[in-house]
Amino acid sequence: MINNLNKRVLILGGYGRLGARIAQMLSVEPEIQLIISGRNKALADRCAKKLGGIAEGLRLQRDAINLAAQLKALHLDLLIHCAGPIQNDSDNRVAKACIESRTPYIDISNARRSVCDFHRLSPAAEAAGIAMVSGAGTLPALSSAALAEIQRELPIIHSVEIAVAPAHYTNCELGTAGTGLKSLGQSFPQLQKGRWHESFSGKHLRPVTLAHPVGKRWLSDSDAPDLELCPRHFPQLHSARFATGLEPRTVQVCLSACAHLIRQHLPLPTTQLAVLGCKLSAHWPGGSPHSGMVVRAGGENRQGESTTKQWQILGLNGDGAWISAAPAVALSRQFLQGNAPKAGAQACWQLLDLDDILMELNNFSVVTALETLTRERLPALTC
Repeated sequence: MINNLNKRVLILGGYGRLGARIAQMLSVEPEIQLIISGRNKALADRCAKKLGGIAEGLRLQRDAINLAAQLKALHLDLLIHCAGPIQNDSDNRVAKACIESRTPYIDISNARRSVCDFHRLSPAAEAAGIAMVSGAGTLPALSSAALAEIQRELPIIHSVEIAVAPAHYTNCELGTAGTGLKSLGQSFPQLQKGRWHESFSGKHLRPVTLAHPVGKRWLSDSDAPDLELCPRHFPQLHSARFATGLEPRTVQVCLSACAHLIRQHLPLPTTQLAVLGCKLSAHWPGGSPHSGMVVRAGGENRQGESTTKQWQILGLNGDGAWISAAPAVALSRQFLQGNAPKAGAQACWQLLDLDDILMELNNFSVVTALETLTRERLPALTC
């Protein structure tokens, strides 16, 4: 429970799918005054009314010229940036406004450059005396927390493979798949066998098998902050890959084919394809309401033996959409309880214990498992 009364938390983009979930999870704390903000005042008011309590709606544009002055006048204890796509905020306008107004900041970006370059704001944030964190979502907040749990038994990590398989009707709500779709065909570097190689979003379409009832999903290579952060934090790492995709299989196969066509320099509208892919996925027959995420690491255990550990999280019957909201909620509680990271700007890499994130999901149909994989039980995540 939050100790001090009336902590003022502004959620920018708080009536969006992910922002609204974060707001709902934080609204159980009577000591938090939520301010739901965005371009549309009517939608913000509607969302605040559903939350009840002392929540209120506010029209606030992230590209407003006087954004810093508006934030300063609100006397906020925390701003949570969910107004997407955050990766389009290339000049960090919102984060810089928070520095100027001395407002602590969290965002849920999962774009590689916006998360991995966020530390460049650290000198200014330190001078302002505020903590700022980027990437408090599935990637890299949850994935890095899972890797920290794995590292307790596997202190030396040589390889990391991560796969996110959204549910049929919630895939565009998770953000990860949507970000990957909008970068269809775009190249990015990934570490393979000790060397950096070029891949692109949509490459290497392959089946990935998760635990029942998620089962087999068809996923492709995609960019993620973890592909850069893992080599920074695991000095003996030689390989890192990430994959995601949409349900059902037919849609993902078509999108992967489009990615290959884009690589042939055909003038295909990638943003429109991404939007179309999400719409088709939501209405295409078949698919599953279950979603899942796998984090697998290979390395050496404390006895020096080669071992592979795998952590999975499954969201059942549509509840997987709440998984992406949980890290931001858990981190917000730390900020408001006076346990924020030290002043500065950083990626959300192992700032949260896995148990703290999972505690936020107690009321949802979410299950997890950590297991050791033998050579005989080592299903392929990559090809």
